[in-house]
Amino acid sequence: MIRLVTFAAPANGAPRLGAFEDGTIVPLDPGFDMRAALALPEAGLRALVAMAPRPGLPAGAVRILPPIPDPGVIFCVGKNSRVHRAELVAQDMLREDPQEPTGFVKLARTMSAEGMAVARPPGVTTFDYEPELAFILARHAHGLTRANARDVVGGITVLNDLTARATQKREVASGSRFWTAKNMPGFCPVGPYVVPLFEVADPYDLWLTCRVNGDLRLRVSTSEYIYRIEDILAHFTTHMEFFPGDVIATGAPRGTAISQPNADELYLKPGDVCVAGLEGLMELTTPIV
Repeated sequence: MIRLVTFAAPANGAPRLGAFEDGTIVPLDPGFDMRAALALPEAGLRALVAMAPRPGLPAGAVRILPPIPDPGVIFCVGKNSRVHRAELVAQDMLREDPQEPTGFVKLARTMSAEGMAVARPPGVTTFDYEPELAFILARHAHGLTRANARDVVGGITVLNDLTARATQKREVASGSRFWTAKNMPGFCPVGPYVVPLFEVADPYDLWLTCRVNGDLRLRVSTSEYIYRIEDILAHFTTHMEFFPGDVIATGAPRGTAISQPNADELYLKPGDVCVAGLEGLMELTTPIV
């Protein structure tokens, strides 16, 4: 299976495209970055990976970067799980019943990469995890239908939509779109790899997982999403445009800390290590400091 990765070149720290293989990072043709690689047809991408010289660099010897270091937008679909909706309603965090896909934006400057520590902001004690299936676009998207929406998708990755719940609750009460709760520094871990869409038999037959300090906090099937990427792109591109390298996260699953009776014990604290994953494909590690 191809797992593409963006890493910092050892010589100068510049972003380089590689492939993760058996604990190593195989540098690929420096003329390609993640956007260019995902735009290739399947045969072209397989050839790009196959022609790279081996052995690769030890994965532990390089710094992994976000898959797309400079996305035009990180677009997050909200309220995309019926059970998670009910969990939010129970906590007075949701006051509407959306009948179509809804969304918000995480700022690109909030991205953090594999292994990068994220600081719990001062005064924040309700610091929650939200592992999500995310899609990276390979082509311009505007005026799509459900039938052709997947044609613009390059691959999938993991995004952990870290959230300050008390701040979110205040913003919901005020009628705003919880900008602050979702956009504190480092609140967007993403990666570590991109699996090309042609490698995934069905992105809605995967398991989202989250472990904190080794304890399994949730394991939820992506089949539980209300709206799939076809629905999301067909809806939003009616009027909006997306571009290659844009990231679309498709929503939090059920079972995050806020939904649990012992939530105060489960919220992320300094010293915790949060690992969000797509089972069998990748894990994204975020130490909390």
